[in-house]
Amino acid sequence: MNLHVFPTPEAAARAAAEAFAQAAREAVTARGAFHVALSGGSTPKLMYRALRDLPDVPWAQVHIYFSDERSVGPDSPDSNYGAARDELLTHVPVPEAQIHRMEGERRPLEEAARDYAALLPEQLDVVLLGMGDDGHTASLFPGTEALNAAGRVAANWVPKLDTGRLTFTFPEINAARERWLLVVGAGKADVLREVQAGEGEYPVARVQDPVWFLDGAAAEKLKRV
Repeated sequence: MNLHVFPTPEAAARAAAEAFAQAAREAVTARGAFHVALSGGSTPKLMYRALRDLPDVPWAQVHIYFSDERSVGPDSPDSNYGAARDELLTHVPVPEAQIHRMEGERRPLEEAARDYAALLPEQLDVVLLGMGDDGHTASLFPGTEALNAAGRVAANWVPKLDTGRLTFTFPEINAARERWLLVVGAGKADVLREVQAGEGEYPVARVQDPVWFLDGAAAEKLKRV
């Protein structure tokens, strides 16, 4: 595992923000633009707050996408886009036309998934991901149909939540140039240990060659070389 471990959640988030800024600069130099997919959950908010204060991020050439979305509108407190908008996007000069939200409020969700797949770039530079206590990533939950979905974006019914989600598929996640997992908290430690040992059947284990940004609590049970 490509592990980067930091003493606190804030330090891990700051490191991920600095890596974002560096990757953006390199992508703009190499290809003229930086295409990045943001993730949902509470942990990315720490990264967003750190990122908006960093200098020298080429925001005019940054294109924002989302790796998953709940089946809600953009103004819902549960919206991944809404969290990114409030914590990051309204604080930095990203052109509005370069912010591409998933339309979680659309029905059927299958149509929203199809249309979102059509607007994605040929290849994303970075996909930012988190991990739940059950080992899910994006909205690829254990035992759900989208775990084996083809294509780029899927509508995924999540029985334990009694709701649908929009999510990148594993083919889309693994086609990106880089995949970063930002995971903090002691509640993630056991799953991470099992993922490292190749035990269990956790969806996050299917992310290929990820870079892990962890705090000490999440990494407590990992073997480190």
